[in-house]
Amino acid sequence: MARPVPPEPPLREDAQELVGIDVLISQVLRWGVLASAAVIVLGVALFVARGGAHAVLFAPLGSPASWEADPHSFGVVLDELMSPQPAAVTDLGLLLLMITPVVSVAIAVVAFAVRRNWLYVAIAGFVLAMLLLGFAIGSA
Repeated sequence: MARPVPPEPPLREDAQELVGIDVLISQVLRWGVLASAAVIVLGVALFVARGGAHAVLFAPLGSPASWEADPHSFGVVLDELMSPQPAAVTDLGLLLLMITPVVSVAIAVVAFAVRRNWLYVAIAGFVLAMLLLGFAIGSA
């Protein structure tokens, strides 16, 4: 016969706060990745529906002619979403995928600041600053 498992001791108040933040951040990451995947799949479906699969499968080697028309900035992506261009839809999904961790870190900064946990605010703020610096350097 199995021995009964003793109940776990209750978490300290600061540990309970971290569990709540952890759940919130995991939800943001999960839904951000799922939403970006759905948008990317939609972009690929639009591409195939417009005959793009045939062009890719049977095109001569080298860069496809459509690469020059690929959106290069957020403003161009928004403009091309009005028609909707498959490349713009796919790029929007990729932008959403890149923004997801930044949003989760920003939520962590705010959540830790509300709880006045200044050590974690500093750590998360540093991570957020590094992510934003990476975006700034990458766009230059």
